[in-house]
Amino acid sequence: MAKSSPESRDTGETREALMRSGARLLSRHGLGVPVTRIQAEADQRNKSALAYHFGSVTGLAAAILHRHRVAVEDRREAAITALRERVDTVEPADLVALLVLPAAEELCTEQGRDYLRLLPQVAYLASIRTGGDPTPRDVSRAFALMREHLAARGTADIDERLALVAEMHAAALADRARRIDDVDPVDPELAPGHERFVDLLIRMLTAALVAP
Repeated sequence: MAKSSPESRDTGETREALMRSGARLLSRHGLGVPVTRIQAEADQRNKSALAYHFGSVTGLAAAILHRHRVAVEDRREAAITALRERVDTVEPADLVALLVLPAAEELCTEQGRDYLRLLPQVAYLASIRTGGDPTPRDVSRAFALMREHLAARGTADIDERLALVAEMHAAALADRARRIDDVDPVDPELAPGHERFVDLLIRMLTAALVAP
């Protein structure tokens, strides 16, 4: 097996350092963070390092979002497959859990929390695709199941309900991440704090989804 060269290792380390510093700064200050500040926190003296690896601050944000989206998407796809095997017993809360649970796992790591804090600020970047529906496939599948369930109940304003639930879900997770890191530091993996929060979020979003 060929060994990576020192140059390729250095390049990979530079990219990782920029992604770590970018995630911290962008999640807290948005896309207006100066390139120089991101590179300084990453300990990169080469003024063109960020441009070389990501093209721009927007490109850096997109790369950060993509890395975490892959993990969340894999978890959500597995949950959707499992739910379809018992589709006759599905309740609205089960469908909301498809949205919440895969993303809520990101609360349990510092980098995951940076992702959750960044997401509502630049949500349009999380949907980057080459043509077709810009919504990630796993979210589209979850929403399709919700839409089907709500239509069977004769629910009105389905698209608006789904949009509001998606926005509230992202905002709630971002706020939880902020509180863990900046306001009331706790171990997010310890019950009952994390589990109680996730359960409450699912129940509140379910109530919004099926409200009269």
